[in-house]
Amino acid sequence: MNGAIIAAAGISAFGLFLFLTEDDLLSQAHSSWRSRVLNLVRWSLVVLMSWALIPIAFVPAEPQRAATIIELCALIGTLMLLPVSWFVRLGGRDVKWELRKVKVEATRMANRVRAGGGPIPQARIREQLAVIQRLRAPATAEFCDLLTAELDDLRTGTESWNEAGRRAIRIDEISRQLWPEAVPPPDFDPEEATFRWRLYRTFGEMMEIGVTQLSPEARDEFQRLLASLEDYRRSDTETFIDEVRVSAARWLARAKPNRPWIGSYDFTDLGPDGLDKVKRIWGRDAALWGARLEPDDRRALAADLARRTSQTEPVPDPGPLPAQEPEQATAATGGAAH
Repeated sequence: MNGAIIAAAGISAFGLFLFLTEDDLLSQAHSSWRSRVLNLVRWSLVVLMSWALIPIAFVPAEPQRAATIIELCALIGTLMLLPVSWFVRLGGRDVKWELRKVKVEATRMANRVRAGGGPIPQARIREQLAVIQRLRAPATAEFCDLLTAELDDLRTGTESWNEAGRRAIRIDEISRQLWPEAVPPPDFDPEEATFRWRLYRTFGEMMEIGVTQLSPEARDEFQRLLASLEDYRRSDTETFIDEVRVSAARWLARAKPNRPWIGSYDFTDLGPDGLDKVKRIWGRDAALWGARLEPDDRRALAADLARRTSQTEPVPDPGPLPAQEPEQATAATGGAAH
């Protein structure tokens, strides 16, 4: 009898130690309360069955007692050996951290497309969109809408340079509110990030004008933007600005341009190393993190999300997404943001 009590007490103490250790791991893994409750139930059963062995050990019927003890010990051992990852899968993670996982995956897919890293199956994008809709809540509605817009553009190959830039900045703003300790630092301080964002935006507005035949008004606006690049001239941007001016002047000289100003997002229109020039200024999304969005930028973001919300018709599935379509892909920044 004393031996059975000592064994049950030992198993209980060991189980309590493992439970506290695993509960801490589940907390660090941002698992949901359901996962932690399931783990609590598991160890509670282990302790209860350990103490249940004491009266069973003294049941008079020897054959029945031996079989019952063996089965109960096997069940206790099985429960103790269950991997804690099972409970994370069953109970899921905290919604906020599930959303972060989707955000990281969306960024990874976007950077893969932008860098020409191979096709992304449409089913994979649809799966992430479904997860976002499942996790959407009033407190995270804007963040979910921004992620949805990014994945929708990847799915259809219609991402805009400036829309992608605004979204990257706003997504980072919200991310730092949701996960203040888990978001990597930006590449630059707010002043420098804002400088690079404004140059990025000016260049993007020029590209938007440069995709169609120029009306007199569009030509004037294009030339105004071209002249305004001088506001951003400094030692690390002057080569890029010079190449933009040469390329833009060559394009404007055509009475009826038959192709966009920037014909592809390898930026060969800016010279053979055009992409390298772009990467030196905006190597990663993190180069824009912390930039100050102006009221017009925020209105443009809101208008874009409202437009998408009003489009209720489903988008047809075009099949596997090409890694890089010149007229359709987004900015080839080449870095992996978090």
